[in-house]
Amino acid sequence: MQTSLAVLSLLAWSASLSGQAMNALSPQEKAQGWQLLFDGKTLEGWHPSAPPQGPSAPAQGQGRGGAPQPAQPGALAQIGSTPKPCATALKGSAPNMPAGSSHWEVVDGLLMPCGQPTGYLTSEQKYKNFVLSIDFKCGEDTNSGVFIRSPQESGGYEVQIWKQQPAGYNTGAIVGTAKTARDYRFNPEQWNHYQITADGDHIVVVLNGQTTLDIHDARFSEGNLRLQYQQFPIAFRNIKIRPLP
Repeated sequence: MQTSLAVLSLLAWSASLSGQAMNALSPQEKAQGWQLLFDGKTLEGWHPSAPPQGPSAPAQGQGRGGAPQPAQPGALAQIGSTPKPCATALKGSAPNMPAGSSHWEVVDGLLMPCGQPTGYLTSEQKYKNFVLSIDFKCGEDTNSGVFIRSPQESGGYEVQIWKQQPAGYNTGAIVGTAKTARDYRFNPEQWNHYQITADGDHIVVVLNGQTTLDIHDARFSEGNLRLQYQQFPIAFRNIKIRPLP
C-alpha cells in the first residue's frame, strides 16, 4: 500500500507540471493564495548577499544564527567552483551589490548564478509559515541548497541539494538539523522540484513527489529565503510561496 501511495504521489506531482506555464500562477494557484517570487525577467524581490567575513565566520552556506559561530560539520571552505560565465556583463543583476556578493542573472526565464565569487541570492521579504515551491536543475556534483527562515540573511534551515555532504546531510536533508532516513537523489541535468512546508515547528520537505523529511524543530521561526551557489552551475525557476496562517 505504501508503495502504491508513493507512486500515486509521484504521478500527481508529474501531472501538476504538465502544461504549466513557466514562472506564472495558474487561476487555481491564485485562488489558493500562491504568490510568484520570480517573474522570469528580473531579480525584483531578491538581492545578492555576501557570505560572512572574518576569521570567526562560518563556512559559506553552513552557518547558523546571526552571530559568528563555528562551521557546521562537513562545511566546505569558500573556495573552488566551476562557474558558468555570465551571459553578458551583469545582465539582469541587481544594482548596488555589496562587495563579495555572487552574481545572478536571468537568462531565458531562468534564474542562475554566474562567474565568481560563489554566494547567495536572498529574498527581500521575510516569511514565517508557508509552503514554498521551487524548481532546480543542476549537474550531478553541484553543491547548492535552499534556505528558509534565514534570520538576518544568515543561518536558518538549509534544505540540501548537494548529493554527498561530508557530514551526511545529503539531498533532502536539513543541514545541521536532520538527516534523511535513506538516500534521495535529484535527477541530474533535468528539472527537479522541491516543496518545503514550514508551519510552526513542523517542517516537511518533498523532492519530486517524495517526502524526504517530516520533522519538528523550533530554532528558527521566521526569516528570509536564500538560494545558495557554492560549486558548479545551477538554475532555478517557478519560485512560488503560499503563506499559511
